[in-house]
Formats: sequence, C-alpha cells, structure tokens
Amino acid sequence: MFRRLVGEVLGRPDLADDPELQTIRGRAQNRARVEVVLAAIFATDGRDNWVRKLKAANAPAGPVRTIAEAFVSPEIAERGLLSAVPHPKAGQVPNVAPPYRMSATQVVDPVAAPLLGQHTRDVLRKTLGYDDRRIASLAEAGAFGKTGNTG
Repeated sequence: MFRRLVGEVLGRPDLADDPELQTIRGRAQNRARVEVVLAAIFATDGRDNWVRKLKAANAPAGPVRTIAEAFVSPEIAERGLLSAVPHPKAGQVPNVAPPYRMSATQVVDPVAAPLLGQHTRDVLRKTLGYDDRRIASLAEAGAFGKTGNTG
C-alpha cells in the first residue's frame, strides 16, 4: 500500500525504493522524515482532490473534516447522530451523539450543560455538608461572584 501511495498517487517512487522506508518498522523509525516529505506533497493540492486520487488508487482515505463540515456530513445524517438539546439560555444547543450503539445499553437523552453556579448550593450541601447559614455567609462574602449565582 505504501508503494502504491508514494509511487502512483504522490509521484515519488523513490520513497518506495528507499531501503529505510521499505518496511513498516523502517517508516516508523523515519517517521519525522516521512511526515515532512508527505506534508510538502499534500500541501500542493486540496483535500478533496487528494481524497479523490487516493480512492482512485484504492488507498484507504477519507477527509478530515472541520466541526462545521462534520455537522452537515452525509454520515452524520444517515446515522441520525445530530440533534438539538434544549438549553435555558441559548434555546437549542447542537449535539452529536456517539457513533456507536450498544444493544444492551439504553440510550439516555442528552441534557444541556449546567449554567454557571447552577448546582453550587447542592454541591456545598451534599458533598461538603454546609448548612444554609454557611452558604449564605459565603455568598455575602462574594465567594460566588458579584451576581451571587449559586443555584
């Protein structure tokens, strides 16, 4: 596959003939050098053209997408992975579900991230054992910021 990649697709058969690069171990030991050469070659054309060339040579390839591209990709739509989570301040927040499915594990609907300070009082009470008087004292001292947003 390496020979096909560098010879047919990248036009660098000299890399396939390099004794240091003829094995996986050799390429791993010379990884930095290989990466520099490949980066320079790949910089000469766009991602979509390289993917097309690689697929034409029967080399496994796929685009590395930006987050925006991933959200509108056909794979995301086909698998039904994109949803919107209700959020108390933002309205709807986009969400991408995990791409795997487990037959014996029920999927739980995603929830929005908590607001700043939303669970502060619960954490102070349940985890640290603080009472209302101590929490009020902390709030009065400004421990939760100027807004006093302590959930």
